[in-house]
Formats: sequence, structure tokens, C-alpha cells
Amino acid sequence: VDTVHRFARDLRPTVLDDLGLIPALKSFLEGFMKDTGIRVSLTAYRGVEKLSNVNRTVLYRVVQEALNNVAQHAKASHAEVRILKLQETVCMEIHDNGKGFQVDDDAIFGDRSKRLGLLGMRERVEMVEGRFRVESAPGKETTVYVEIPHLDTKAKKTARTPKAK
Repeated sequence: VDTVHRFARDLRPTVLDDLGLIPALKSFLEGFMKDTGIRVSLTAYRGVEKLSNVNRTVLYRVVQEALNNVAQHAKASHAEVRILKLQETVCMEIHDNGKGFQVDDDAIFGDRSKRLGLLGMRERVEMVEGRFRVESAPGKETTVYVEIPHLDTKAKKTARTPKAK
């Protein structure tokens, strides 16, 4: 029962709803660094808290999955999470100094049994009309890029759309 509760908390921690994305990420990163020894820095703009609960959950889960991949595969000593507001999107980058891998859409997303983490991240991001991309190469560092529409942008587009009669 304790394992199931911990698993549920890890998927969607109450701190995400109670305090917001940035405190939830800080809490996750503290535990991650303690468990793995991998240092992680976080830079985020405050406005990210204005995103919908769904979008904040997507960002949280992508960070969680990407860093779990770093811990399992990258042999990295440091990672960085940056969440920035671009003109009409929120952009998140998760960068590590690990060993990298060959990025090939067929290799990454074609064999579901080998790359479920990457596939899951991409599907989560696409469900909120976002874009997902990975840059890496063997012997090089890896960066995961996520862009999702900013709440204000979606509201403006909806307001400008004429209603059908």
C-alpha cells in the first residue's frame, strides 16, 4: 500500500496543486539529487504558474521522465532544467552533460518497447498541442525541448475566432 501511495504521489504530487509547478519541481529535484548524486539546476519564470493544471502537470511529468532517463542511461554528473516564456509559448529545456545517444525518430519512437519514456513525453506534450524534440549524439550532451502554447495566447485566439451562426 505504501508503494502504491508513493507511486501515486510521484505521478501527481499534491504540492503541484497546493503550491504550484516551481515548488513541486524543487521538491522533486531535491529528492532526485539525493537519490542519484546528479546535480540539477532549475531556472523558471514565475508566469509558468498561470498555465493550466494540465499544462503544468505535463511539464512536471516531462521533467520527471527526462531526469529518470538521465539517471538510468546518460552517466551524467549535472543536468539543467530551464522554463522560459517565449513570445507565444512556454519553452522548457532539460539538458544533461551525459554520454548522449543517436537521435533518429525511427529508433526513438519506432520501437515502443525500448523508448517508452521518450514516446510518453512526446505524447503528453502533443496532447496539449505542444512540440517535443530531442537533440543528442553519441559522446555528446543531450537536450530535451518542449514548447507548449501559453494560456494567454490560447485565450486570445479563442476570443478572436468568430462564432458560427
